[in-house]
Amino acid sequence: MARRSTAFLRTTAFRQTLLSAALFALSSFVTLGFVYAASAGMMLRRADAAINEEVEVLDQRFQAGGIATVNRYILQRTVGGGADYLYLLIHPSGRTLSGNLSGLPNVQPDDEGRLQFTYRRPPASGGQDDSEKDDRTARGQIIELPSGYNLFVGLDVHEETRLVSRMLNTILAASALALALGVAAGIFVSRRFVRRLDRINNVARRVRAGDLQPRAPRTYSGDELDELSENFNNMLDRVEALMLRMRNTGDSIAHDLRTPLTRMRNRLDEALREDGDLEAREQTLERAVADTDELLGVFNSILSLSRLEAGESRASIVRLDPADIAADLAELYEPVCEDEGLAFDSEIQSGMVMLGDRGLVSQALANILDNAVKYTPEGGAVTLRLRETAEGMIEFSVTDTGPGVPETDRDRVVQRFVRLDNSRTLPGSGLGLSLVQAITDVHNGRFELGEGPGLIADGHGPGLRAALVFPKAPPETE
Repeated sequence: MARRSTAFLRTTAFRQTLLSAALFALSSFVTLGFVYAASAGMMLRRADAAINEEVEVLDQRFQAGGIATVNRYILQRTVGGGADYLYLLIHPSGRTLSGNLSGLPNVQPDDEGRLQFTYRRPPASGGQDDSEKDDRTARGQIIELPSGYNLFVGLDVHEETRLVSRMLNTILAASALALALGVAAGIFVSRRFVRRLDRINNVARRVRAGDLQPRAPRTYSGDELDELSENFNNMLDRVEALMLRMRNTGDSIAHDLRTPLTRMRNRLDEALREDGDLEAREQTLERAVADTDELLGVFNSILSLSRLEAGESRASIVRLDPADIAADLAELYEPVCEDEGLAFDSEIQSGMVMLGDRGLVSQALANILDNAVKYTPEGGAVTLRLRETAEGMIEFSVTDTGPGVPETDRDRVVQRFVRLDNSRTLPGSGLGLSLVQAITDVHNGRFELGEGPGLIADGHGPGLRAALVFPKAPPETE
């Protein structure tokens, strides 16, 4: 349980959110640090400028009246103890002449000769004032005057230093708060992410256990997890359909192959029982060979269909003229229809180009023509057409006057091993139209079944119209 409760800590969402929070905190710290450095630098520059101005004033006093004038100026400035400026005038002997400091600061000057130090301001009235007990921050410089006198001039910068210190503390607190809020946001986002992902994983576990019914929940928000759920559900729908197809395929194979296998077994057994009748045995063996050829045809069709669905034939697609295919098949099937007592007609439009595999397109069209010849009764008619549709597609169509296919069964007859009740007595495996559908899918086309020409004089019909629709090839580029 503890492991599940902390699982979000290992999620990519938590890590990315934490990283974003850390980067935001760092950027905030750098930005505010720049503001802090600029503010502190400006404070120092203003203090140094004020000290320089005061030094110039003292230098002018010294030039005008000597050390006595400087001493008198310092005394005037420090009377009352409330001045922000700090002074200390030291005699060459080391004795303090005037000023509001008890002694020189015991710190090393920086590269520019400036001193940053702390001091305690004496009470303004000579009494004890608690507000003056605290250490205060000041900045100043030591000036050497002629005759060995030393003069220190400084400025109280305690309030400015406190302001900068507060700014620094605020920067650190803001950065820590940003990081803490980022971690909290990461925990919140990651928990929601883990909860949604757990639902998808639970569905995956049930599917792995063999249950294909559950589906991943969706929020329809359009985010990546919702898209993942949609794709996952579509994949499960596809897997379930394939599993059902495989189950139906197995049943259909067992049903359709049982009859020829039983027939072949009985014939071989009969041939073994023939006593000396060589001619009867030969006839029985010939029928067994025919049954074997029928079985091999079924398995070859299954193999071809599997290869087509795996996309192995896409590499052989080239530019070709569909009129040549239609003309060859019309020449081939016209005598076949005459032998079966059927009228045959063809209408072929030329001047079109498509991308395709000539052998596969010919096989698909031949399968449709075979079905038309097989199911059209004697005296009927078969028509082969090739034309360009109004939408600019290439269409092969075969129209017959046979029994047709009910509209409710047209989606089903293109599935493997599906045979309608009225075709059970005729030879076939139920794979012909499946191959046609697979070939059109390989060529990005579509296979359509529709109504035939309707009833004819002797009562046959309504017939069937089977069409292969392919896109035209784009113009060749030089």
